[in-house]
Amino acid sequence: MNDAEIKQVVDFSIVLLHDQMLDKQGKISTTSLTLIDLHDIARSARTYGVHTAYFAHPSSVLRKLARTLKTHWESGFGARYNPARHQALSGIDVVSDLDEAIHKIDLRTGKLPLLVATSAKLGEGRVSFKELRWRIHNEHNQPYLLMLGTGWGMSEKLLNRADLFLEPIVGPGDYNHLSVRSACAIMLDRLLAPYSVSEQSQHKKPQADPVPAKGN
Repeated sequence: MNDAEIKQVVDFSIVLLHDQMLDKQGKISTTSLTLIDLHDIARSARTYGVHTAYFAHPSSVLRKLARTLKTHWESGFGARYNPARHQALSGIDVVSDLDEAIHKIDLRTGKLPLLVATSAKLGEGRVSFKELRWRIHNEHNQPYLLMLGTGWGMSEKLLNRADLFLEPIVGPGDYNHLSVRSACAIMLDRLLAPYSVSEQSQHKKPQADPVPAKGN
């Protein structure tokens, strides 16, 4: 299944947030938008059939910078020099905040997206990658929006808006400080990669009871 086919099956978007983040001391802060995040997350999003990769920042200056980069690779010399980068950057959208991303999905689909929060920290009430993957691939009429944080993670104000809280990515050791670019790629692979033939036989939706024949 290629990325175009995945898009037809699922409606999954991501948003990289920079406002209402925690700094190292646990204080609310706004982080800077880094262009390498934009480049790499756009490439991962394109690879896994993400509908839109939103980049949210309250600064009009940084939003303009992001849009300038997008325009460079979408038209003119940048598009001719690296067509693959053009394809990746065509799937991003620059917005001011989470609400603008939600509003755009609502306008496009007529439905509010299911918000999925992420964190590197362990906690209660987390949905597993396996469970969320099944829902995404089987509940086709529901748009999803994966919330990605920067800095030292999202504030409680943002986390409390989520409908689901995804389990963290954990390695074999104690170190757990992936860049948001790396974490995003791992999450998209676990959630959006097509099922293999063997997985399809193991993860089918339970069959409904047979409909009784008329007169029974």
